[in-house]
Amino acid sequence: MTHIDRRDFLKTCTVATLAAGTSSQALAYFAPTDFAPAAATNDTLVVVFLRGAMDGLSLLPPGASSPHRADYESARNNTRIPVSGNGAALSLNGTNWALHPRASGLRALYNANHLAFIVAAGQAQPEPVIRSHFDAQANLEFGFGGGTGNNVGWLTRHLASGGLPSVVPLPATSLGNITASSLLGSSDAITMNSASDFRLDGFNGSWEDDDPAYGLVGAVSRMHDLWNSNATQLESAGVETLASLDLLRPINFGLYNAGSNPGGYQPSGGANYSLNYNSSFGSQLRNIAQLIKSDLGMRVATIDLGGWDTHVGQGNPTNSYDYFGNQVESLSQGLSAFYTDLANSSSGNLMQRTSLIVVSEFGRRVVENADSGTDHGYGNVMLALGGSVNGGQIYGNFPGLANADLYQGTDVAVTTDYRRIISEALIRRMANPNIYYVFPGYSGYTPMGIFQGPDLLPTGYDSLFASGFE
Repeated sequence: MTHIDRRDFLKTCTVATLAAGTSSQALAYFAPTDFAPAAATNDTLVVVFLRGAMDGLSLLPPGASSPHRADYESARNNTRIPVSGNGAALSLNGTNWALHPRASGLRALYNANHLAFIVAAGQAQPEPVIRSHFDAQANLEFGFGGGTGNNVGWLTRHLASGGLPSVVPLPATSLGNITASSLLGSSDAITMNSASDFRLDGFNGSWEDDDPAYGLVGAVSRMHDLWNSNATQLESAGVETLASLDLLRPINFGLYNAGSNPGGYQPSGGANYSLNYNSSFGSQLRNIAQLIKSDLGMRVATIDLGGWDTHVGQGNPTNSYDYFGNQVESLSQGLSAFYTDLANSSSGNLMQRTSLIVVSEFGRRVVENADSGTDHGYGNVMLALGGSVNGGQIYGNFPGLANADLYQGTDVAVTTDYRRIISEALIRRMANPNIYYVFPGYSGYTPMGIFQGPDLLPTGYDSLFASGFE
């Protein structure tokens, strides 16, 4: 008989519920799970994708003392982040870099040594450079340096090769309308707009409608009656699946309100996820934090913050309306709340075992365009956040902004492959050395020192499963 994994069964039940008409956005993808790699840690990796190609030179512009400042100012006028006067950038002590003035939360995290920036990062690929959003996002999420992918996400390969225990209630979550491509091909991933969607509520009545006084038996109780035996693998999977759902039933994912939702979630440490410009990003980060606190075994979570394709009217901090600044504020406030919440958990500092990486598909052109915006570029800035991040530092080799230093005379060059940064997180924080399986075609990994943790010899995983998800 074909082996039935509880996680596969759980996803099957969820998909069946979708077919029955539930409002949940959960999706499932099936893949082999009978692997026996080395044991994983209990850390969680959160990947924040800034979709649309964030302008790294506006988030992290050259500071007043930077040797690149003059070239930056000559390339930008309407999108320039000033270093003095109205809308001045936030200085980063001990560096030649500054931060957008709306990123005060990020600077506080940086100054506390919890946040690191990596400059000139991106897809180190042969020419021609991919400047299509669709293709560049796909290649990054499939784990390739360039060219074409194979419709299997790098996080899927990580979950397959990273030593995940055989029984985990919720290994991977993709917050959003659709599954992140980095998780395509995975039977471990649940996709949902919000954690409150993770319910079997596709019945005529609520699944909690047991009322013994009137002889009413709710749908979930009937499900327990249906799956009450371990006689077969199917029945055993059903019993364990309901046990997993029982873990989630008591969790109230709504925000605490003394009057309307007294049992709701109260973020720790005064963390405030009520963002001024992107409420869904804040609420989804809050859901991820709550799931981590719930200790359901979540190893991977993905979340998007879109709207970074600033060809027209990008803005700058001296404008009365600063579109890019609004985006930066959402990112900064959200990540600050997330860190504060988990670092002050009643279970201890959960940020010590949570690592968050921020990435975008590519950067923007160095020279602004005639529409007060910036066009598609190449090299960009990545962020690494966590209690086990060696923060308060700028990593990477910045090649310069002079014409002779630009890639193809137009863009910031890529000197750090994005896969190198993620590989260090997988090895040092997730204890998965199989990075050459996770990232096909990647080689020559060496750590940069961004993440704390032991180094493992990078490998390519068992050749028997080299195409296990294809």
